[in-house]
Amino acid sequence: MRAQIVLHHASGRRHEFDPADAGATAEARLRELTGRGFRAVAPDPNGDAGKIAREFGPQTEQVLSIPQPQLG
Repeated sequence: MRAQIVLHHASGRRHEFDPADAGATAEARLRELTGRGFRAVAPDPNGDAGKIAREFGPQTEQVLSIPQPQLG
């Protein structure tokens, strides 16, 4: 099962999703989190640098949603 991991300041939450249904719940969660200022990154499965995730593609294995630092 593929996963969307949402990191918070002190913890994290893992949401598994079915790639055939990624357009529903996982996409909505990604839009909601990025709208709140989270940065979404899709790690490369080979260990190379990941890419900023703006949507779920058919090959997406995992997306990390990371809150932006609050300065000031």
